[in-house]
Amino acid sequence: MVCTRMKRIKMKRNDMPGHGSTRREGFTLIELLISVVLSVVIMGASLSFAIATFRSTEGNRLREEVYRSARFIGMTLERDIQTTGVGIASEVRFGTLSTFNDTLVVLHVPWEPTEAFPYVIDESRASGNNNPLDPGGTCGDTCIDLIKGPGNTFDLVPGDMARLQINAERRVILVTDVRDRGNAVELTFSDAPALLHYEAALSGGVLLDRFSTTVQKLQPIIYYVENEILYRADRLTPTGDLIGSPLAYGVKSWSAHMIFLDLDEATEANPGDSDPTNDFDDILGTRIIATLGTNRPDIRVARGGEFTRTYEWKLYPRNLMYERNR
Repeated sequence: MVCTRMKRIKMKRNDMPGHGSTRREGFTLIELLISVVLSVVIMGASLSFAIATFRSTEGNRLREEVYRSARFIGMTLERDIQTTGVGIASEVRFGTLSTFNDTLVVLHVPWEPTEAFPYVIDESRASGNNNPLDPGGTCGDTCIDLIKGPGNTFDLVPGDMARLQINAERRVILVTDVRDRGNAVELTFSDAPALLHYEAALSGGVLLDRFSTTVQKLQPIIYYVENEILYRADRLTPTGDLIGSPLAYGVKSWSAHMIFLDLDEATEANPGDSDPTNDFDDILGTRIIATLGTNRPDIRVARGGEFTRTYEWKLYPRNLMYERNR
């Protein structure tokens, strides 16, 4: 028992401070400093990685905006260009595909069954018996009396563009007013001598033929750029202004060229010169070059500069090829 008691006394003494105890609580200052330094390093590395990932993600998003705009422009152009000349053939001085001042114009006849009927002159309202008729229209200088179509219908309204065909002569007209007259209408059109670079109204002193004059609705599609915005218009106001909708933003440059049968290119057709290979009926297709960019500089893209990409589309309307092969 004495031995057991002595052992207990020794154990108690060993548990007391200053008697060789190996138990410790908390961290030393050096350990604490090491932990803080490691935490700062890990947090800094994590933050740098997060910032780099954010910049990369935002940069990719800005680049994708440009790529997406290019894909959308390309698909829309291809769809519209393939309607070129549907229901209307090109002529030396009249093309269903044309460019001017970087503006692209596509013309076709609407294919809906209830539209685009070729209306003829209401001869009963034409004065006199001479043919061709006197200068001007049948109901005014810029007014033509037309017989309605099947079912007593008439599809032209103010703002519509139409083809005025007089024997071999062709003009475009912009409808400004339509007045119902029972089985006929009085169609008034703009007196502007040119419309979208086409001969318009009764320009050049053309005279109406009481037996061989028709008016038929046309569907225009126009691409043009203003203030780095690409617009697509398919209607006009009665005063001739384009009614366009934004198609793409950040268009830094835009150019449109005609491609002719001999593969020469020009900014527009020229049937008035001595070269017979650059007329409207010689057009094979069009080449569009556009530089697209982000709407704003960003440090996450191109080192803060403006991110741009240049695209080119060459488009050949199948109907123009059909016209030459039929």
